Amino acid sequence: MLSALSALRRDESGQAMAEYAIVVAAIMGVMVGVGFTFMPDFINALQRYYDGFYIMLNLPIP
Repeated sequence: MLSALSALRRDESGQAMAEYAIVVAAIMGVMVGVGFTFMPDFINALQRYYDGFYIMLNLPIP
């Protein structure tokens, strides 16, 4: 019985890894297909997001 559970878990782990690989490959394919044109916009948005945190942390209000 224990070996059957072990085999079942091993199969599920393999399925999860296969699904992860497919999703990552699809995301990378879309990024290459788009030509990374969205990357500067994404970086600027991320910078504005972090700047908002730093502004709030540096306010003189206790």
